[in-house]
Amino acid sequence: MKISHLSLNKLLSKQFIFTALFTSCVFFGTYESKAQVSVSDFETFTLAPNSAFSPTFNTRWQTTNASFGYEYDFGFWIGGFVYTNVQDSSNGTFSNLYGVRAYKGVNNSSKYAVGQDQAVINTTAIAQTTVAGFYVTNTTYAYKSMAKGDAFARKFGDTTGTGSGTTIPQGSYPDFFRLVVKGYKNGFLKNDSVVVMLADYTFTNNAQDYILNTWQFVNSSMIGEVDSLQFFMSSSDNSFGFMNTPAFFAIDNFTTGKYNLTQIEPERPQFYGIDVFPNPFNDAIVLNVLDQTSKPCIITINDGTGKIVYSLNSIEKNITIDLKNFESGIYLLEIICDDKKTTKKLVKN
Repeated sequence: MKISHLSLNKLLSKQFIFTALFTSCVFFGTYESKAQVSVSDFETFTLAPNSAFSPTFNTRWQTTNASFGYEYDFGFWIGGFVYTNVQDSSNGTFSNLYGVRAYKGVNNSSKYAVGQDQAVINTTAIAQTTVAGFYVTNTTYAYKSMAKGDAFARKFGDTTGTGSGTTIPQGSYPDFFRLVVKGYKNGFLKNDSVVVMLADYTFTNNAQDYILNTWQFVNSSMIGEVDSLQFFMSSSDNSFGFMNTPAFFAIDNFTTGKYNLTQIEPERPQFYGIDVFPNPFNDAIVLNVLDQTSKPCIITINDGTGKIVYSLNSIEKNITIDLKNFESGIYLLEIICDDKKTTKKLVKN
């Protein structure tokens, strides 16, 4: 049976209905912190080297704080999550569904989980129901498809197949690959959601375009108490109503409980090589990166509730951020460069 991104994503789009089989077999990969925070890091699972949990039937697997669905049919894994220790950051084909571009898990751990579009994580009854956060990154398969293009998807930024005949030059098409995280409580959709840009080519300056290739922390606590999270993927590269971009992402350190962010984010030395002006500001701020960095800086702005209202990965030394649509108030700017972090208070007039 020949599989393409289109036909694979069609299976994932829930055109077909599959009933998960709940088994009595329970798998654990979680540790508990002293601060009543429970973290699924998947490290306690047993796997052969460079392999994944991939049975040939529908089932569920579980950690102390979460339950993960797994769907299988037509000879393929078609939905939900797998846990894996595959270390393959180069093979960007369908034969490498489980590797990540970051090569290993968070902090070079050996295991992580890979999910598909519309996958669901249920929190368990023994865990607090606030999902504090988790890390995400691109799989090697998705990364390579966006970075190079393949038989089913075009190279991100290029107009071939999508913007052909327009005035948009090659390399400037505003592509994106987006993960939206929504929460549910007692069957009802919560008001707040979290958006993660797995790739963003929508910048006016093409030098700011990026495809995520490291682990990025996602603060999901603003969604509030939930009994499940669902992950929705979308791309700018589509045909006949389906994504051409492979609909896969990776997750690690899934954390539940009420916490201070510093309890689950790794300790980082301070990074002082950044100037921010003006502050207070009216419409925009300018960041000057004074020290040399070896990889893109991760820039986020949080509002007073801790919700991420702006995010950017950039290799630029001078970055202008348009914030004219922000409401007046106090915001928190966080910048991570070369694994060093600094935070600054911003004031919008």
